[in-house]
Amino acid sequence: MHPTDNDDLESDGTYRVAGEANRDAQEVRRTPEEKAVKSVALKSATPQRGAGTAETSTHDDDDDDDDDNDGESASLPPPIARPANPKPWVVVAGAISAFLMIAWLAGAPQLVVPEPSSDGTPIIPELGFFERLAGVARTAVYLALATLGGVFGVLCLAFVRQRPVGDVVALFAKVLAIVAIGMLVWLVPSDIRFVKQALNVLGVPLVAGLCAMPVLRLPPRDAALATAFTMMGMLLLVLIAHAVVWAAGGAG
Repeated sequence: MHPTDNDDLESDGTYRVAGEANRDAQEVRRTPEEKAVKSVALKSATPQRGAGTAETSTHDDDDDDDDDNDGESASLPPPIARPANPKPWVVVAGAISAFLMIAWLAGAPQLVVPEPSSDGTPIIPELGFFERLAGVARTAVYLALATLGGVFGVLCLAFVRQRPVGDVVALFAKVLAIVAIGMLVWLVPSDIRFVKQALNVLGVPLVAGLCAMPVLRLPPRDAALATAFTMMGMLLLVLIAHAVVWAAGGAG
């Protein structure tokens, strides 16, 4: 067989036909194309792995932030007024206030400050109609005034101790009930005028301070401090009320 122009010479001196040479050329051309396809596939897979790494790092950062927030919240002191339903406390305050108003309307002698007599025996005067109405008004005004003073005292305590206040609505309701319970001291009878006056003036904040310990979960020192701030707040409110009355009287 004689070689033609389309035959290629092998290294061993033999010839191969043109068809085989064409197939070899196609394989040579196909190899770079396959390499290009593989490189494109690798490049497309690499960002996915990077995205997965980015997502993983993002989740890790979020977990670290959550851990930091949990640590900060754990380090904060508990709020003074924890979340609670205010209705039971309002009902308690309303029931006690209604009981005191009924006692004033009935002219209960336990509410009256005794008067000294010539022979030294105390005299319990009988309350008149307008005095009884004045007692009812006194109960309502004192309850509102002392509640505002109590909330002021708790806010001052929160500022001094650097504690969050918490549920403000529950705080008002609890302070209202605490003040109403303290006002029951007015019904304690005493034949000594000085003792009765001391009970009416100092008995309410004393009992309210004792009730603040279990209700607001305050230690004795914080309860005493809140009571002192409460009395200061009530004094300021009384002075403001007298100033308003004096200004209104001067304008009139």
